[in-house]
Amino acid sequence: MRLSLFCGVFCSLLLAGCATELVGEKSDLTKMEFPTGMAIHPNGRYAYVVGSNFDLDYRSTDGGAIYVLDLERNEILPTSKRMGSFGTNIVLSADGRHGYTVTRSDDALVWFEISEDGSSIRCPKEKSDSPSLLECRVILDDNPTFVSVTRSYRERQTINSGGSFDTERVPFDLLMVAQLRNARISAVTAREENGEMKFSHASASYLSSASEIEWIGGERFAVTGRAAASLVIASPAIADDGSVKGVYADAFVTVPNGYGAYTGRGMTKDPTGTTLFLINQYPNSLIKFNITGLLKDSASTDMIHAMDMMMLPSNMSKVAWIGSADAGVLYLTSVSDNAIYIVDPVNMEILSKFTVGDGPYELIKDGESLYVINFLANHIEKYDVSDAMHPVLKTVYPASQTENAP
Repeated sequence: MRLSLFCGVFCSLLLAGCATELVGEKSDLTKMEFPTGMAIHPNGRYAYVVGSNFDLDYRSTDGGAIYVLDLERNEILPTSKRMGSFGTNIVLSADGRHGYTVTRSDDALVWFEISEDGSSIRCPKEKSDSPSLLECRVILDDNPTFVSVTRSYRERQTINSGGSFDTERVPFDLLMVAQLRNARISAVTAREENGEMKFSHASASYLSSASEIEWIGGERFAVTGRAAASLVIASPAIADDGSVKGVYADAFVTVPNGYGAYTGRGMTKDPTGTTLFLINQYPNSLIKFNITGLLKDSASTDMIHAMDMMMLPSNMSKVAWIGSADAGVLYLTSVSDNAIYIVDPVNMEILSKFTVGDGPYELIKDGESLYVINFLANHIEKYDVSDAMHPVLKTVYPASQTENAP
């Protein structure tokens, strides 16, 4: 039944734009519901989990949440915060001081500060005891659905008191956001200035229903879509003060499938950064691209091309590289099968699969541990993947919601 709910609600919300305003209750910050994304603090103890309010049990304005999860004590902390609904993935800044997610109910990029020890998050624009992140939003175009981040900088010339020029470095978090509506891709810079966060953003239309972004290297990102004609390699145009002037496309890459359009989902790189794997749901397939040319300064389409394609037995959503660069495998999540498929990335064939909780979605790798977000089961499973072919279930989070765990 929950799978039917997932499929039915997901399709209807996609068409509706996920912006329905309902009167109702605020989200329950003590109970993890419909998790969709997760990021782990650099110290490894705390995680930040997106609660999407996917079934609209709570009001859309603040029915979503960022749960602060203590991985050591296996509990949700009272420092969790509310935000808009239909959040997706979550990313952290390189220093672990800031977090970013996107919410489709209010077309927002949501940001928050993280305490030094990682145990709490806050919106500095809210009162110190506020459970809300609603004041920490950057409003974007329609339906932001995925965010990726890297750290970058610009250099600008300033005149010192002696009348000579100095070179000032302007560092910033560079965020690229995929948006389901109006074929938009947005670039956002976030930087600290005089103790406050400053944001700048711009967008461009390059592919239909942008759904996911993978950072390639430098300031280049691969962008896929749910009804796209090509895979787009995009980069921002950024001024020397860190402000975004626009988004441009380095390349449009044909995705082989014979239909003229494809439905892109999860993407991941191999550890060398020379191969990109893309899940396509039209038809169900896994496509391997050579992206070696993206490491160069070329602006031609030959910097990326499809190498191989394998058919998949069901709709897959996310993919992650598990293991070393020379002996790794791919894990693919299947919501319909409640399983993870293990795929040989060299020969492009399924090696095995293993059953996980209800509705597996996002995969978060942390050292030799893998966290599987079970969207429909409302919990997260931690696996030891030191032996990638034989994953071992170690823990289910949170402890208070493990009655139906495998």
